Amino acid sequence: MFSAEDYLQGWIVYCIGVACILLFLWLVLRKSPWTTVRHLLLLLSAAVLLTPVTAYRDDSHLAPAFFVSLYEGVMQSGSDMGFQRGLAPIIAVALFATIFYGLLRFFTQKFYRNRRRLRSLCPFFQPSDHLCISFASLQKFRNFSISFQFVRFHRFHKLFFASSAF
Repeated sequence: MFSAEDYLQGWIVYCIGVACILLFLWLVLRKSPWTTVRHLLLLLSAAVLLTPVTAYRDDSHLAPAFFVSLYEGVMQSGSDMGFQRGLAPIIAVALFATIFYGLLRFFTQKFYRNRRRLRSLCPFFQPSDHLCISFASLQKFRNFSISFQFVRFHRFHKLFFASSAF
């Protein structure tokens, strides 16, 4: 049996190796036009390679679930569990990671879609300006040839004198 320090050192070396594999996979896939497929492949390969499970049934030390599943499936073919002990956590982590990615992708696309719409309405849009200018005011001033700087100054001027009046 190995000590906890041996398992920790093994995990450190293993994580460095997985980082190299994921970097290589990213370098291969970075020119792909399908960003969702590229992200999912990287996410699922990280989930498969980095999911931990107990190394032995009676031991509390963790090992990569992929290799535990492979070892038990090949070496202990007569056993009831086989590949299942390492495969179940891999499937669970991959499922949760995919759901989390889908939600994150949905909300970021919704945010960036609104941001692109705001930029198309006013080309001088700055990220800090969206707090003080609404879509209605941009629609009103878009049709005129008034610069965005004047609109920002006008809004600030109205806010400053409205708040400073006693």
